[in-house]
Amino acid sequence: MRSAEKRLDEMNRLADMLHFPALVNAGATANVLLTIALTWYVEPRHPALAGLWVGVVLVVNLLPVVLLRLTLRPDTPYPALKDMNFVHDQHKFSDWVYLAASANMSFWVLLTWTASALYRSTHPSATLTILEVVAFLATFSPVLLRKAIASSQAFL
Repeated sequence: MRSAEKRLDEMNRLADMLHFPALVNAGATANVLLTIALTWYVEPRHPALAGLWVGVVLVVNLLPVVLLRLTLRPDTPYPALKDMNFVHDQHKFSDWVYLAASANMSFWVLLTWTASALYRSTHPSATLTILEVVAFLATFSPVLLRKAIASSQAFL
C-alpha cells in the first residue's frame, strides 16, 4: 500500500509522515518550539530536575491522547494520512507513533536543558535562537521536503 493511501492507524514507518497536511506539521512544530522555550526558562531555576521536567512534558503531551482514546469505538473513522486533522485525529495513530513522538520531545528537552546549562551565561540569545531554528527545520522538514520534491519534479 502506498503511504498516501494509508489511514492513521495503518502507519508503519516514519516516512509516512511526509503525507500529513502542512497544518499538522505546523502544530507539531509549534509544540516543539514552545517546549524548547519553556525548557530554556525552567532550567536555571531547577538545574537538577531534568528528568522530572521530561516527565512533565510527556504527561502534558500524552494526557490528551489517552483521554481522547477513551472515546474510540469500533466504528470510529480513521482518515487517510493526507486528510487528517491535527485537533480531531491526534489520538488515532498506531501506538508506536506516540513512542517515537515522546522520544523526539525528550531529545529536544534534554538538548535544550544541556545547551542552557552550558551556554546560558555566555551566549544566551544566540543559543536559544539556534536551538529554535534547528528544531523548526528538523520538525517542519516533512513539509519542506515535500515542497522541494514537488519543485524538482515540476522543473523536470
